[in-house]
Amino acid sequence: MKHSRWQLALMVLALGIAQTGWAAAKNFYLHDGERVLFYGDSITQQRYYPVAVETYVRTRFPNLQVKFVDSAVGGARVTGNWAVTSEDQSLERDVFPFKPNVVTIMLGMNDASYRPFDPTVFDTYANGYRHIIQSLESHLPGVKIVLIEPSPYDDVTLKPFYPHNPDNLPGGYNDTLLHYCQFVRKLGAEHHLMVVDFNTPMVKLLEQAEKEDPSLAEKIIPGRVHPSASGELAMAQALLKAWNAPSTVTRVALNARSGSVAGSVNTAVSGLSATGQDITWTQTDESLPYPIMTLHSTKWPQFPPAPFERQRSDIFWKLPPLEGPEVNPVAQLVVRLTDMYQNLDAEMLKVTGLTAASYSLKIDGSAVGTFSKEQLGQGINLARYDTPMMEQADKVLTLVWHRVDVRFYGWRGVQLPLRDNTTPGIQDDVNQILAKLDQWQNSLVAETHAAAQPQPHHYELQPQ
Repeated sequence: MKHSRWQLALMVLALGIAQTGWAAAKNFYLHDGERVLFYGDSITQQRYYPVAVETYVRTRFPNLQVKFVDSAVGGARVTGNWAVTSEDQSLERDVFPFKPNVVTIMLGMNDASYRPFDPTVFDTYANGYRHIIQSLESHLPGVKIVLIEPSPYDDVTLKPFYPHNPDNLPGGYNDTLLHYCQFVRKLGAEHHLMVVDFNTPMVKLLEQAEKEDPSLAEKIIPGRVHPSASGELAMAQALLKAWNAPSTVTRVALNARSGSVAGSVNTAVSGLSATGQDITWTQTDESLPYPIMTLHSTKWPQFPPAPFERQRSDIFWKLPPLEGPEVNPVAQLVVRLTDMYQNLDAEMLKVTGLTAASYSLKIDGSAVGTFSKEQLGQGINLARYDTPMMEQADKVLTLVWHRVDVRFYGWRGVQLPLRDNTTPGIQDDVNQILAKLDQWQNSLVAETHAAAQPQPHHYELQPQ
């Protein structure tokens, strides 16, 4: 068959777009059919960075079949936690039954005992951590283990301090944690494991925030140990970037003068019309924008309420507003200082060849904003605005939280409280309840995938 030059150009462009989307999914750390388990102490148990990571995966790769499990316990050390008599028991109950392909581990905040560096205390950590790695590799052949260096103790916005320091030694607790971070890097190298640094980028964030606004900086890790929900956004970003997370949601370039599509990535543009002054087109994207969960409400608690602490009819946590006029200044500062839009959430629209000074943009008839000809010519990031795509992404985030709530309810509200109950038949009842809750989780995962499927949207640019 013979093709004209423009037909060949379109074919090459289409092939390039397909390869771009395919390559992004192929290069991402997680793959179809994998099961990811988050393991750690109360910082991971807060569930903010795991939920942020899961939400990114659901919105950026709507068809990627990956499951997530949260198995972090407050107070955990490499030697165990309050819910077990040994670390082996924790692994046998909270990890191995899920048969994860990927396990992330962040331990160390409690292991260092909140004191100046103590070689004896450290040896317990090193030996216990090695045992965990050996157990995982033995019970889960081929598992991908991701070691996360301990997140920092805030010695930046407050004077460096050791909660336990009987000898009044100088320095602060994060100095101790840095020894533990160095060990995690060494352990990762020994076992050829991925190591992700949470400490350095969080300290850098605290230092930058402290220079700009000390009153906001101290709210990133209030109480020095447990980051706020906004602070954990930076931790999620660090993990996602280590996993080679693509920054692009979609990228579209239009030429209004010629009425042509100059380029597109991760989306299909159709029905472009540039007759008269109005420009209209339809986009069918392959991804949704990444909903940055704390941007539009200051009501996010440091610890999300546990589902078993609420009324029985209200297992799901009613999340604070995800969109609206309110701006959370802490989240805004974190997002800006970590370049989160550029690194994870670029939904770019560029329109050149415009003649009017400014244009209003509507998507599906809803106003998005008014932009100058120059702004549109340089490109605007739609992920910064309340769009139908972002509203859809917010529904995905809510469903992810629901899934996490169901897991937490079964594990911490049923399984652990009744683990030592010897009443005849009670453990059979517990297993039946957990099985039903697992089915519920699976239903929520399916619902999340359905909710994440991008839809075609109609765009209108009208001169003002």
